[in-house]
Amino acid sequence: MTGPAPAQVLEAAHLRPFATTERHRVEEGLLLRADLHRLFDSALLTISPELVVHVAPTLRGYGAYSALDGRSVYVPRDHALDLNVVEEHYATTTATW
Repeated sequence: MTGPAPAQVLEAAHLRPFATTERHRVEEGLLLRADLHRLFDSALLTISPELVVHVAPTLRGYGAYSALDGRSVYVPRDHALDLNVVEEHYATTTATW
């Protein structure tokens, strides 16, 4: 969603909280920049099943984050992203807004 970044700032984000599932599944993960990972885990940023970024209304005053709203997410063709889990995260997150 933000383009290339140094490996040192990238983190694996779980679509389902690891504390709940206690498992790592590639299909349920995204590689996000550290600040975006924190927002993702805090239910302030999510991705729709159409792979579009959605930012919580409370972040719209922050230009760097509001600029992400509506941006498409790049997922490599060989990544088996589970869109059902993406939809689950999206629904749960946006319900809190």
